[in-house]
Amino acid sequence: MNDKPDVLAIRLIGEEVVRLLSLSDEELDNQAREGLNLIAELARWREVLAAPVPKVQRNR
Repeated sequence: MNDKPDVLAIRLIGEEVVRLLSLSDEELDNQAREGLNLIAELARWREVLAAPVPKVQRNR
């Protein structure tokens, strides 16, 4: 497959949209909630990783 990355991304997004539209309202709500929780967790980890590293002071 020699497709460009943007074309592959659009295809994957399209497949996911079709999959989500085929779900019942309840299942769609559940999956949306899980996705939002995952995004929130990733944001928390990003904050942890981006925090400045405290300097360690040595007693001499």
